[in-house]
Amino acid sequence: MATSAIETAKQENGSRVFLESVIETGKEPSSTEMFKVYDGYNSEWKETYRKQAAAVKKYIGSQKGYEYSRDDGTMPYIEGIAKTDCGVSVKDRWNPMDIVMVKKSKRDVVEGTIRELTNIEGMNKPANLILLNAYMREVLEDKILIGISLKAIKKNKNVASMELANMKGDKAARVNITPINGSVKCTLTLGRKKPYLFDTGELGFDLLTESGSEIHGQSRNFQYSKARNVVQTDLTPK
Repeated sequence: MATSAIETAKQENGSRVFLESVIETGKEPSSTEMFKVYDGYNSEWKETYRKQAAAVKKYIGSQKGYEYSRDDGTMPYIEGIAKTDCGVSVKDRWNPMDIVMVKKSKRDVVEGTIRELTNIEGMNKPANLILLNAYMREVLEDKILIGISLKAIKKNKNVASMELANMKGDKAARVNITPINGSVKCTLTLGRKKPYLFDTGELGFDLLTESGSEIHGQSRNFQYSKARNVVQTDLTPK
């Protein structure tokens, strides 16, 4: 749906405003309020935001009292620590959250704990990331800090799906996935840097989740001829 980073920001801020109004006041925001953050707001987006809000409400129940963060507040605070102290160079490869909800009464505690856990003397960046992930799973289980990754919703889908992800061993986080026949492709580049040596390789594949969504996967290596080079893997919703 999004056509650029600027448009994506507007759409996600639309979700932020709509969620906050529905969850905290029990009312949908006015068109005037929505146009302030997303000038492309229309009846189609209104339905999308309604479905998103219903899915989040179902997850948190009657709870409220959250702050809703995207461009300022808790979300960029966590992203900054992940980058500087945990070795995260590309945020979406670590945590594809688009909006963060944090309990107002717990925000200072959450941010202070994250700062403390990732600032222990003698710990390296990978260890800091493990601690950060573990704490974020803990506060998600208690519905204190909720990172939300927003996806497009098909017009013919009446109810938005909500799935927990990266929760380590939580059965609710597991998703049945099926490889799509004929989608696997392997591309190799031979001899570009040195005769008879593979320099670049890519394995591509498509997966179908139980919710009907398709995911495209890629595993890439840009220097096969270099011993023990890193293989990069990405999973992207189609």
